[in-house]
Amino acid sequence: MSSATLYNARKDNISLDAELGRLHNQANMNVAKESRILTACGLRDGMSVLEVGSGPGFVTEWLSALVPNGSITCVEIDPVLVKHAEEYLRDRAKCKCSFVAGSATKTDLPDNAFDFAYTRLVFEHLTEPLAAAGEILRMLKPGGTAVFAEGDFSLNSISNPFVPEAERIREKIVQLKKSHGGNAMAARRMWFILKSAGFRDIDYDAIVFHSGEKGLDWFYPQFDPDRVKALVKMGVVCDEEYKEYCAGIDGFLNSEEAFFMRVLPVISARKPEMG
Repeated sequence: MSSATLYNARKDNISLDAELGRLHNQANMNVAKESRILTACGLRDGMSVLEVGSGPGFVTEWLSALVPNGSITCVEIDPVLVKHAEEYLRDRAKCKCSFVAGSATKTDLPDNAFDFAYTRLVFEHLTEPLAAAGEILRMLKPGGTAVFAEGDFSLNSISNPFVPEAERIREKIVQLKKSHGGNAMAARRMWFILKSAGFRDIDYDAIVFHSGEKGLDWFYPQFDPDRVKALVKMGVVCDEEYKEYCAGIDGFLNSEEAFFMRVLPVISARKPEMG
Protein backbone atom coordinates (compact mmCIF):
# COMPACT_ATOMS: atom_id res chain seq x y z
CA MET A 1 0.00 0.00 0.00
CA SER A 2 1.01 3.61 -0.33
CA SER A 3 3.22 5.43 2.13
CA ALA A 4 0.25 7.79 2.18
CA THR A 5 -1.91 5.11 3.72
CA LEU A 6 -3.93 4.96 6.92
CA TYR A 7 -3.73 1.20 7.33
CA ASN A 8 -1.29 -0.34 9.80
CA ALA A 9 -1.69 -4.01 10.61
CA ARG A 10 0.18 -3.69 13.90
CA LYS A 11 -1.12 -0.37 15.22
CA ASP A 12 -4.81 -0.62 14.35
CA ASN A 13 -5.51 -3.97 15.94
CA ILE A 14 -5.05 -5.86 19.19
CA SER A 15 -2.33 -8.11 17.76
CA LEU A 16 -0.73 -8.83 14.42
CA ASP A 17 -1.77 -12.48 14.62
CA ALA A 18 -5.40 -11.48 15.16
CA GLU A 19 -5.27 -9.13 12.18
CA LEU A 20 -3.67 -11.76 9.97
CA GLY A 21 -6.48 -14.12 10.93
CA ARG A 22 -9.07 -11.51 10.00
CA LEU A 23 -7.35 -10.80 6.69
CA HIS A 24 -7.18 -14.50 5.83
CA ASN A 25 -10.89 -14.80 6.54
CA GLN A 26 -11.64 -11.67 4.52
CA ALA A 27 -9.56 -12.85 1.55
CA ASN A 28 -11.41 -16.16 1.33
CA MET A 29 -15.04 -15.11 1.81
CA ASN A 30 -16.01 -16.68 -1.51
CA VAL A 31 -13.10 -17.41 -3.81
CA ALA A 32 -15.33 -19.03 -6.45
CA LYS A 33 -17.51 -15.92 -6.83
CA GLU A 34 -14.53 -13.59 -6.87
CA SER A 35 -12.66 -15.75 -9.38
CA ARG A 36 -15.68 -15.79 -11.71
CA ILE A 37 -15.95 -12.04 -11.70
CA LEU A 38 -12.23 -11.59 -12.43
CA THR A 39 -12.50 -14.05 -15.31
CA ALA A 40 -15.52 -12.14 -16.62
CA CYS A 41 -13.41 -8.97 -16.49
CA GLY A 42 -10.80 -10.59 -18.74
CA LEU A 43 -8.28 -12.32 -16.50
CA ARG A 44 -6.72 -15.24 -18.39
CA ASP A 45 -4.02 -17.82 -17.72
CA GLY A 46 -0.61 -16.72 -18.95
CA MET A 47 -1.14 -13.06 -18.11
CA SER A 48 1.29 -10.89 -16.19
CA VAL A 49 -0.70 -9.63 -13.19
CA LEU A 50 -0.05 -6.68 -10.89
CA GLU A 51 -1.51 -6.86 -7.39
CA VAL A 52 -1.31 -3.55 -5.52
CA GLY A 53 -1.70 -3.59 -1.75
CA SER A 54 -1.11 -7.33 -1.72
CA GLY A 55 -0.68 -7.53 2.04
CA PRO A 56 0.19 -10.92 3.59
CA GLY A 57 -0.42 -12.92 0.39
CA PHE A 58 -3.81 -14.46 1.13
CA VAL A 59 -5.50 -13.08 -1.99
CA THR A 60 -2.37 -13.80 -4.02
CA GLU A 61 -2.64 -17.48 -3.10
CA TRP A 62 -5.97 -18.06 -4.84
CA LEU A 63 -5.25 -15.47 -7.55
CA SER A 64 -2.17 -17.46 -8.56
CA ALA A 65 -4.33 -20.50 -9.27
CA LEU A 66 -6.10 -18.50 -12.01
CA VAL A 67 -2.82 -17.82 -13.86
CA PRO A 68 -0.62 -20.92 -13.33
CA ASN A 69 1.29 -20.14 -16.52
CA GLY A 70 1.44 -16.42 -15.80
CA SER A 71 3.04 -14.30 -13.10
CA ILE A 72 2.01 -11.98 -10.27
CA THR A 73 3.96 -8.95 -9.08
CA CYS A 74 2.89 -8.04 -5.54
CA VAL A 75 3.31 -4.44 -4.36
CA GLU A 76 3.02 -3.81 -0.61
CA ILE A 77 4.38 -0.96 1.51
CA ASP A 78 4.61 -2.84 4.82
CA PRO A 79 7.87 -4.87 5.00
CA VAL A 80 6.40 -7.11 7.70
CA LEU A 81 3.55 -8.10 5.38
CA VAL A 82 5.93 -8.51 2.44
CA LYS A 83 8.03 -10.92 4.49
CA HIS A 84 4.91 -12.80 5.57
CA ALA A 85 3.75 -13.08 1.95
CA GLU A 86 7.11 -14.37 0.76
CA GLU A 87 7.13 -17.08 3.43
CA TYR A 88 3.43 -17.90 3.15
CA LEU A 89 3.46 -18.25 -0.63
CA ARG A 90 6.73 -20.14 -0.92
CA ASP A 91 4.94 -23.50 -1.08
CA ARG A 92 1.42 -22.25 -1.85
CA ALA A 93 1.69 -20.06 -4.94
CA LYS A 94 0.60 -21.73 -8.18
CA CYS A 95 2.52 -19.33 -10.42
CA LYS A 96 5.67 -17.23 -10.34
CA CYS A 97 5.29 -14.46 -7.74
CA SER A 98 7.63 -11.54 -7.12
CA PHE A 99 7.44 -9.01 -4.31
CA VAL A 100 8.05 -5.27 -4.27
CA ALA A 101 8.14 -3.35 -0.99
CA GLY A 102 6.87 -0.07 -2.33
CA SER A 103 4.20 2.57 -2.47
CA ALA A 104 1.03 2.34 -4.51
CA THR A 105 1.73 5.86 -5.73
CA LYS A 106 5.34 5.25 -6.80
CA THR A 107 6.46 1.69 -7.48
CA ASP A 108 9.48 2.24 -9.76
CA LEU A 109 8.16 -0.64 -11.88
CA PRO A 110 8.33 -0.18 -15.68
CA ASP A 111 5.70 1.39 -17.92
CA ASN A 112 3.32 -0.80 -19.95
CA ALA A 113 4.40 -3.98 -18.16
CA PHE A 114 1.23 -5.77 -17.05
CA ASP A 115 -1.80 -7.30 -18.75
CA PHE A 116 -4.06 -7.11 -15.70
CA ALA A 117 -4.09 -5.34 -12.32
CA TYR A 118 -6.07 -6.12 -9.18
CA THR A 119 -6.52 -4.19 -5.96
CA ARG A 120 -8.74 -5.34 -3.13
CA LEU A 121 -9.86 -3.15 -0.22
CA VAL A 122 -6.94 -0.78 -0.68
CA PHE A 123 -8.25 2.60 -1.84
CA GLU A 124 -10.23 3.35 1.33
CA HIS A 125 -6.88 3.60 3.14
CA LEU A 126 -5.09 5.84 0.63
CA THR A 127 -4.70 9.58 1.07
CA GLU A 128 -3.69 9.95 -2.60
CA PRO A 129 -6.09 7.68 -4.50
CA LEU A 130 -5.79 9.55 -7.79
CA ALA A 131 -2.00 9.20 -7.75
CA ALA A 132 -2.35 5.47 -7.07
CA ALA A 133 -4.82 5.04 -9.93
CA GLY A 134 -2.47 6.92 -12.23
CA GLU A 135 0.44 4.71 -11.22
CA ILE A 136 -1.57 1.57 -11.97
CA LEU A 137 -2.57 3.02 -15.35
CA ARG A 138 1.08 3.75 -16.15
CA MET A 139 2.14 0.16 -15.46
CA LEU A 140 -0.67 -1.47 -17.46
CA LYS A 141 -0.09 -2.38 -21.07
CA PRO A 142 -2.23 -0.43 -23.56
CA GLY A 143 -5.61 -2.12 -23.62
CA GLY A 144 -4.91 -3.76 -20.25
CA THR A 145 -7.57 -4.13 -17.58
CA ALA A 146 -7.58 -3.07 -13.94
CA VAL A 147 -10.11 -4.34 -11.40
CA PHE A 148 -10.72 -2.65 -8.07
CA ALA A 149 -12.69 -4.50 -5.39
CA GLU A 150 -13.23 -1.59 -3.04
CA GLY A 151 -15.33 -1.19 0.06
CA ASP A 152 -18.21 1.05 1.01
CA PHE A 153 -18.89 0.95 4.74
CA SER A 154 -22.63 1.28 4.15
CA LEU A 155 -22.45 -2.14 2.45
CA ASN A 156 -19.86 -3.84 4.66
CA SER A 157 -22.07 -5.09 7.47
CA ILE A 158 -25.71 -5.65 6.59
CA SER A 159 -27.38 -7.60 9.35
CA ASN A 160 -30.72 -9.00 10.38
CA PRO A 161 -31.67 -8.01 12.98
CA PHE A 162 -30.26 -4.51 12.51
CA VAL A 163 -27.68 -3.58 15.16
CA PRO A 164 -27.84 0.20 15.79
CA GLU A 165 -24.90 0.03 18.19
CA ALA A 166 -22.71 -1.33 15.40
CA GLU A 167 -23.95 1.34 13.02
CA ARG A 168 -22.85 4.05 15.46
CA ILE A 169 -19.37 2.52 15.66
CA ARG A 170 -19.14 2.31 11.86
CA GLU A 171 -20.02 5.98 11.56
CA LYS A 172 -17.16 6.83 13.92
CA ILE A 173 -14.80 4.78 11.75
CA VAL A 174 -16.03 6.60 8.64
CA GLN A 175 -15.35 9.97 10.25
CA LEU A 176 -11.97 8.83 11.60
CA LYS A 177 -10.81 7.75 8.15
CA LYS A 178 -12.09 11.00 6.66
CA SER A 179 -10.25 13.10 9.26
CA HIS A 180 -6.98 11.40 8.28
CA GLY A 181 -7.51 11.75 4.53
CA GLY A 182 -8.96 8.32 3.76
CA ASN A 183 -12.41 7.38 2.55
CA ALA A 184 -14.49 4.55 3.99
CA MET A 185 -16.90 5.05 1.08
CA ALA A 186 -14.17 4.60 -1.54
CA ALA A 187 -16.21 2.47 -3.95
CA ARG A 188 -18.64 5.25 -4.77
CA ARG A 189 -15.77 7.58 -5.73
CA MET A 190 -13.86 5.13 -7.89
CA TRP A 191 -15.64 6.05 -11.14
CA PHE A 192 -14.49 9.68 -10.84
CA ILE A 193 -11.00 8.71 -9.67
CA LEU A 194 -10.47 6.28 -12.54
CA LYS A 195 -11.92 8.65 -15.13
CA SER A 196 -9.66 11.44 -13.90
CA ALA A 197 -6.64 9.12 -14.02
CA GLY A 198 -7.32 8.33 -17.70
CA PHE A 199 -9.06 4.96 -17.57
CA ARG A 200 -11.85 4.12 -20.01
CA ASP A 201 -14.77 1.65 -20.13
CA ILE A 202 -15.35 1.94 -16.38
CA ASP A 203 -18.06 -0.37 -15.08
CA TYR A 204 -19.42 -1.62 -11.75
CA ASP A 205 -20.38 -5.07 -10.53
CA ALA A 206 -20.62 -6.54 -7.04
CA ILE A 207 -20.02 -9.70 -5.04
CA VAL A 208 -22.40 -10.64 -2.23
CA PHE A 209 -20.99 -12.65 0.66
CA HIS A 210 -23.50 -13.91 3.21
CA SER A 211 -23.87 -16.12 6.26
CA GLY A 212 -26.27 -18.43 4.42
CA GLU A 213 -23.20 -19.69 2.53
CA LYS A 214 -20.55 -19.63 5.23
CA GLY A 215 -22.35 -19.45 8.56
CA LEU A 216 -22.09 -16.64 11.08
CA ASP A 217 -18.87 -17.97 12.60
CA TRP A 218 -17.04 -17.25 9.36
CA PHE A 219 -17.94 -13.55 9.54
CA TYR A 220 -17.30 -13.13 13.25
CA PRO A 221 -13.78 -11.63 12.80
CA GLN A 222 -15.40 -8.78 10.86
CA PHE A 223 -17.42 -7.61 13.88
CA ASP A 224 -15.38 -9.08 16.73
CA PRO A 225 -15.62 -6.68 19.74
CA ASP A 226 -11.85 -7.00 20.19
CA ARG A 227 -11.44 -4.87 17.06
CA VAL A 228 -13.46 -2.09 18.68
CA LYS A 229 -11.12 -2.19 21.69
CA ALA A 230 -8.49 -0.60 19.47
CA LEU A 231 -10.84 2.36 18.95
CA VAL A 232 -11.30 2.64 22.71
CA LYS A 233 -7.53 2.81 23.14
CA MET A 234 -7.41 5.55 20.50
CA GLY A 235 -10.10 7.54 22.28
CA VAL A 236 -12.48 7.30 19.32
CA VAL A 237 -14.99 5.11 21.19
CA CYS A 238 -15.78 5.47 24.90
CA ASP A 239 -16.17 2.58 27.35
CA GLU A 240 -19.95 2.92 27.44
CA GLU A 241 -20.21 2.78 23.65
CA TYR A 242 -18.00 -0.30 23.67
CA LYS A 243 -20.26 -2.02 26.20
CA GLU A 244 -23.33 -1.12 24.14
CA TYR A 245 -21.64 -2.51 21.02
CA CYS A 246 -20.84 -5.80 22.76
CA ALA A 247 -24.43 -6.10 23.98
CA GLY A 248 -25.75 -5.34 20.49
CA ILE A 249 -23.53 -7.99 18.89
CA ASP A 250 -24.55 -10.54 21.53
CA GLY A 251 -28.20 -9.82 20.79
CA PHE A 252 -27.60 -10.24 17.07
CA LEU A 253 -25.75 -13.54 17.49
CA ASN A 254 -28.46 -14.93 19.74
CA SER A 255 -31.29 -14.07 17.37
CA GLU A 256 -33.02 -17.06 15.75
CA GLU A 257 -33.05 -15.14 12.46
CA ALA A 258 -29.48 -13.82 12.60
CA PHE A 259 -28.18 -13.20 9.08
CA PHE A 260 -25.11 -11.28 7.92
CA MET A 261 -24.34 -9.99 4.44
CA ARG A 262 -21.48 -8.04 2.94
CA VAL A 263 -21.60 -6.46 -0.52
CA LEU A 264 -18.26 -5.79 -2.21
CA PRO A 265 -18.40 -3.43 -5.21
CA VAL A 266 -16.08 -4.43 -8.05
CA ILE A 267 -15.04 -1.75 -10.53
CA SER A 268 -13.35 -2.65 -13.82
CA ALA A 269 -11.59 -0.23 -16.15
CA ARG A 270 -9.37 -0.36 -19.22
CA LYS A 271 -6.24 1.50 -20.27
CA PRO A 272 -6.76 3.07 -23.71
CA GLU A 273 -4.94 1.56 -26.66
CA MET A 274 -2.03 3.61 -27.98
CA GLY A 275 -2.45 5.60 -31.13
